[in-house]
Amino acid sequence: MPLPPLVRPVSVTPYLACSPVIACTDPAIRSRARELIRGTSTEYEQIQSLYTYVRDRIPHSVDAGQSRLVWKTTQVMAVGHALCLIKSHLFVSLCRSVGIPTGLCYQRLKKEDGTYVLHGLAAVWIEEDGRWIRLDPRGNKPGIDAQFNPDGYEQIAYPEMEEQGEWLDPHIYPEPWDAVMHLLQVSPDVPSFISATAQIHSPPRHTHRPSSSLPVPV
Repeated sequence: MPLPPLVRPVSVTPYLACSPVIACTDPAIRSRARELIRGTSTEYEQIQSLYTYVRDRIPHSVDAGQSRLVWKTTQVMAVGHALCLIKSHLFVSLCRSVGIPTGLCYQRLKKEDGTYVLHGLAAVWIEEDGRWIRLDPRGNKPGIDAQFNPDGYEQIAYPEMEEQGEWLDPHIYPEPWDAVMHLLQVSPDVPSFISATAQIHSPPRHTHRPSSSLPVPV
């Protein structure tokens, strides 16, 4: 089943902004991003390098057997693991730090036990093609094979959404949802946060709330 098409934002400007969460001015993030794209010659190669770093070299907390909830983007590289939502924050931060417009996307999934969970992924603007494409940095494992396909085919971690209550929000967000940030701040650990995301039944009413952050020169 094809994924719902993305709702294209009016402007890419908000998707270059830095903030306390999307920490694209942090020295460690800027340094890592520049290190990762060193030697690349095309926009596709830059995106691929940044994407595979977050997908493959920062394990998903559950896959790594970690219960510590790491939600500050600036800590993820040092700690070495994070949940999908935070891995998406890191990917967006790295991309924006080198001038690649990138935003956040959200998906609601039903688990085998019948409960729901919020999944986070990202979308990146490909200037050369004039289009947005979803990328899922969750991390691959048996049964999950997310990829960046420059030809435009979107290959995310959870493409099948057949259960009632599941959805993939077609909007691209410059900043994380307020509800997500609240749960990250009050949840004591990974299992608690994952369980709490079931409370988020639908996207926020205001899909493109303005960010107070301004674009930062890169």
